[in-house]
Amino acid sequence: IIGGLGPEATSDYYFSIIKQYQQKVGSNKRLPELTIESIDMYHMFSLLDQKKYDQVADYVAQAANNLQSAGANFGVMCGNTPHIVFNEIQNRTTLPLLSMVQTSLDKAKEKGLKNLGLLGTKFTMQNDFFKEPFEKSGIHVWFPSLTEQSIIHQKIVDELENGIVKQETKNILLKIITNMIDKYNLDGIVLGCTELPLILSQKELFVYVLDISQIHIEAIVKKL
Repeated sequence: IIGGLGPEATSDYYFSIIKQYQQKVGSNKRLPELTIESIDMYHMFSLLDQKKYDQVADYVAQAANNLQSAGANFGVMCGNTPHIVFNEIQNRTTLPLLSMVQTSLDKAKEKGLKNLGLLGTKFTMQNDFFKEPFEKSGIHVWFPSLTEQSIIHQKIVDELENGIVKQETKNILLKIITNMIDKYNLDGIVLGCTELPLILSQKELFVYVLDISQIHIEAIVKKL
């Protein structure tokens, strides 16, 4: 696991993989062997702000290579944002990486979804790395307004990445989502940041919720 993207998601991945693995094998006396290489999310964000994409790829690929040296058979990034340069990262390492974007797309196809709203960091919402493969598969992806994107990004970085969950923030996010559902006739919402499930879940929404981290974790457990 390439972790630190952010720490809250990393710990969720660790415990969720173990729990789901034990459920799959039918024993709490067995554990998957996991290695975590935790990198500095804020350093990566700084590079992305400067559009230094090659340096981002180098930074994350080094983490993947460290995992391979530790004996890993495959790797995952427990954040959506670095998938901006997924192909570039994969080209810099021989460790196979399991893409969160691909596992999310597979689930959307399975559920027959056609019109999705996407929330995430500004890097996720203002780039096409997530949207493009969905659109190529006939699934439309819509974003909040630029003002709303700024609010969402700030809440993710300042609050959720630090494990801070506020009812006020939940209300703001739900209002943005509800407006998007009405405006674009959405049949699903993508929680496109692995910290968003800390504050949003299926029970609060009447359209299908694509929790990309849980979808990713299910695929990881299956591969294990």
